[in-house]
Amino acid sequence: MEINPLFRFYIDNKKYLPGILTIVGISLLSGVLKMLAATFWGRAVDFGMAGLINDMIFAAVMMAVFILADCLRTAVHYHIIGRITENMFLGVRARAFHKLTHGDPAVLENHFRTGDVTARLNSDIDLLSTFSAGHVSNYSRQIFSALFGLFACVFMSWQLSLAYVVILPVSLGLVSLISKPILKQSKKSMDSAGSAMSLVADMLLGAPTVKAFGAQEHFQKKFDVMAERMYEFEVENERISMRMTAVKYIANVVQTMCLFLVGSWLVTKGLLTVGIFISFVTMSNYITELLTASDYMIQTVRRVTACAQRYYEVLDIPDELPGLLGLEASKNPCSAEKLTFSYDREGRVLDGLTLHISAGKKIAIVGESGCGKSTLIKLICRFYLPESGSLKLFGLESLDWRPDDLRSRMAIVTQDSFLFDGSIYENVAYGRPGLTRKQCEQALKDVELWSFVSNLSGGMDHQIGEGGQTLSGGQKQRLCIARAMVKEAPLVLLDEATSALDLQTEREVQKSLDKLLEGRSAVIIAHRLSTVQGADYIYYMDKGRVVEEGSPADLLALRGRYYDMCRLQGLVIDIGR
Repeated sequence: MEINPLFRFYIDNKKYLPGILTIVGISLLSGVLKMLAATFWGRAVDFGMAGLINDMIFAAVMMAVFILADCLRTAVHYHIIGRITENMFLGVRARAFHKLTHGDPAVLENHFRTGDVTARLNSDIDLLSTFSAGHVSNYSRQIFSALFGLFACVFMSWQLSLAYVVILPVSLGLVSLISKPILKQSKKSMDSAGSAMSLVADMLLGAPTVKAFGAQEHFQKKFDVMAERMYEFEVENERISMRMTAVKYIANVVQTMCLFLVGSWLVTKGLLTVGIFISFVTMSNYITELLTASDYMIQTVRRVTACAQRYYEVLDIPDELPGLLGLEASKNPCSAEKLTFSYDREGRVLDGLTLHISAGKKIAIVGESGCGKSTLIKLICRFYLPESGSLKLFGLESLDWRPDDLRSRMAIVTQDSFLFDGSIYENVAYGRPGLTRKQCEQALKDVELWSFVSNLSGGMDHQIGEGGQTLSGGQKQRLCIARAMVKEAPLVLLDEATSALDLQTEREVQKSLDKLLEGRSAVIIAHRLSTVQGADYIYYMDKGRVVEEGSPADLLALRGRYYDMCRLQGLVIDIGR
């Protein structure tokens, strides 16, 4: 049987349970204090009506003492709540972020979108935090006040209590039954909100492209559809809430009528004093307060349960298979034998691929789009594991490597030039923790970026903005190359590293790449073949397997697919075949 996500959430945070139980215990104290205050209020009225002034004053003072004690309890209560929940949710957010950084890259890439993950780590956890910090305390206070009120009411007059509570279980049962669909509806609404946030993130990142292609209306329509779906889910939630409110209202009216009709009859018959009746009314108000809030309480619990479910969908992402080894058994970076892989277990992206990358050699992998080049890079980085065949990295099967140990031997430069919001120095230092400023300066000089950086107002501390928006395409790419350079990894992976650049910028960046590759092994994925003419060996891929291989000169002499591709790009002149 699957455990309720909200129960699971508190079980997983069991080290904070003593604190949460303390909060609940203090809420229990609230019920006791309210019961005592109401009891002494009723006694004060009866003593006053009987002319016992001293007793009346004593009862009134005791009532005031219990009320003040409840005020003090409230202050202590919220202080403890703040300390406990702040510490608890610091850990909750840290675990969720840790999962995103250590979870299986394949699952993250295929099943989660940026905006939706952002919603899960922010708004969903915020709702869980609000529930734990405020609602748990408030609801437990109301529940205990109602329970002690019920106990006191039965003790004061079983006849009046019977009339009062006869409809209570029925009304609460109806409210619970009507509210059940809220959990499912809330989950759907949050998922739709996550999809909408992903669309907004895409819009922000690709705003120039969207505007250039006049696609604003297309994105607006997609967003409107998502917003409409969210609206429909929320409307259905409101319909359910209205039905719950109607049941609650009817129950309150009937209970109030029963209370005063039966209470008046009992007073006239001498079975109940006026003071006890007043105490009864006061205590029954706590029961009414619970019933009044029950629909919102149940709705909130179901909504927060949906948040917990979405939180665990992130937390349940499997970690990367840890591997067992961390020491290379060979200097040769990569060797694939009959390697197969598919993303969906149906259409194979790599189909019996065999290739070898020797130490100190620059190996180029070329072919038409969709032939499996970038997928091979993902497997070499151990973002995915092979389905069958062998993929040895530095002499060990990829499955046997500890991911971090393997990736410490690799540096990668992609066509996306991904940079972080921060300074130039910070972005270069991601390649080597503890990088000195002198080393950073040398790396910037090596990629011919120092003259530009040194003229900036902040130098290396210049803030480049989100995604490096203050830099040109060539500057961003050279900064990525500098980051890879300081890592000093024995294997460099270039995945279409210059394909997004114009020819002039490509030539400038290529000089930086040549410095990066000096004395290192390299896998160069390229569609623009001008970047692979200096490679030691070339593999031409088609439909997930190697169909041609050899040195650039050998493949040109073969006049096969590689030759045709060079001819189409104007790298060779066809003088007749």
